[in-house]
Amino acid sequence: MRVLFERSGGLAGIRLVAAFDSAALPTGPADELRRLVDGAGFFDLPPLLASRRRGFDRFRYKVTVETPERRHTVELDESAAPDSFRPLLDWLTAATLRRKS
Repeated sequence: MRVLFERSGGLAGIRLVAAFDSAALPTGPADELRRLVDGAGFFDLPPLLASRRRGFDRFRYKVTVETPERRHTVELDESAAPDSFRPLLDWLTAATLRRKS
């Protein structure tokens, strides 16, 4: 499984971009990433999740998950993220920031 992650916006406007390949990750993180994608119901989400509330200081996310069988992209506003999706966003954000330091 390959996960492409992009976060933009926020007060500082700093963009984060990363790609994660479960085959290249250690077993623990690879298993956790698969569990989070499954727990988010990722492949059942619509391609766009937008909030009705405007907020120029909020983050925007774009997440693409590719498996041998399928590929799906979800773009969303920070405030539109379903509760089940937040752990995946948190993991991807933290893992991306760890790579940058």
